Amino acid sequence: MTDRGVVYCATSQAVYLEAALISSIGLRQLNPEIPITIFCDPALELASFSTLQHSLQTYGIDIIELSMKGDKFLSRSVKTHLNELSPYQDTLYIDSDMLPLKSLSQVWDYLDHGDIAMVLDRLPRLAMCDHVAQVEIDYTLKLLPGDTHQFNSGLIVWRNNDATQSLFTRWQEEWAVFQKHDQLALMRAIATEKVAVAQMPVNYNTSPRDAAPVLLPNNDVYLLHCWGGQVASGDYLNVALQFHPKVVAIVKQLLVL
Repeated sequence: MTDRGVVYCATSQAVYLEAALISSIGLRQLNPEIPITIFCDPALELASFSTLQHSLQTYGIDIIELSMKGDKFLSRSVKTHLNELSPYQDTLYIDSDMLPLKSLSQVWDYLDHGDIAMVLDRLPRLAMCDHVAQVEIDYTLKLLPGDTHQFNSGLIVWRNNDATQSLFTRWQEEWAVFQKHDQLALMRAIATEKVAVAQMPVNYNTSPRDAAPVLLPNNDVYLLHCWGGQVASGDYLNVALQFHPKVVAIVKQLLVL
């Protein structure tokens, strides 16, 4: 097992593969040495998957077709199995709708403070959650107090050990209850397994809107998270063109091979 590496997951629509490629090649330019693996939904039916695999080797990126099948929530289900999919001892998972702006070489330091590390959600408490079906919110509130931390699962750093293996197993079980959103399931799993999560600063996982005041003039943001349908709408691509225009051109070329 390789010591450290980054994983992405691209499912459901070809635009998510495009987004993951932009993010991963952008990251490769910022972190030349880190291994990167993309897990790809075979349902995307690429014209030539083998050609894309070969082309990505130029960038030191592996792309592997998933054996899992599912509906539009497949990517969220896959997250709960990342511990089984990752070929790395220490893994950084990045959502395909996140854009790297700075080197992530320091991200592993957070594992000095816990076996898993994440950034608090922009709505950081369970009682503030508004993007999940009310039935799941009510279910979770019966189990946990409203001030329980809600972490954003768009970026997860973890060490492969017994504690995180148990956490992912519990996350799979909690996900199976509703099978729509993964964050409250993760919250319940963390509470049940009593895992201490190292809290990362918000500049590792922040939206373009929230980042706007800090992007100028210091560019203190490591990863922009274009959540909320911005990939499907094309807004992600527009943001990517601002920061990684050459990478966007490379990816457009790769996807027509």
